[in-house]
Amino acid sequence: MDSIRSQTTETSLLHGRELWGNMLRSTDFPSDDDCQALVANLQFPAIRDRLIADIPGIDEPMQHILFAQTTEAPKWSRIEWAQRLLLHAYTRTSAEHAAPVLTAIGYINWWEGKGSKAHQFLQLALDTDPGYRLARLSDQMIGSGIVAGWNMNKNTAYKALPFD
Repeated sequence: MDSIRSQTTETSLLHGRELWGNMLRSTDFPSDDDCQALVANLQFPAIRDRLIADIPGIDEPMQHILFAQTTEAPKWSRIEWAQRLLLHAYTRTSAEHAAPVLTAIGYINWWEGKGSKAHQFLQLALDTDPGYRLARLSDQMIGSGIVAGWNMNKNTAYKALPFD
């Protein structure tokens, strides 16, 4: 994390997005070193938010993507792969650094219309770091009944993908 902290925000964001993009395009799980690098990048809010917004593979404003209010449908298979990658990274990190990973997984579940499951991941994030603001705010948003915008349109809503 010191190497990320020592870089400019633009440089660290560029490197974080390159790492995450390569993982999302790959068909293999990343090395432990790459998982640690991903988790390190997720510790920085500006990088974390951008990496979460990169998951659906949509070129629209970040705030529209994060609230699932885009005109373009997300790439659901990419989102499911991102969740698998994040779960893989979670198993390779300490509780001290787990909150951003668990929060990102919670966010994915909210996008998919799985509010109860999203709540569970956000609670796990808060168990590891009770002061983790994004987990708390996201859990409050879900608890108030806000539904991801993509699920309000049959053309963009999540549909379970068939098993390979």
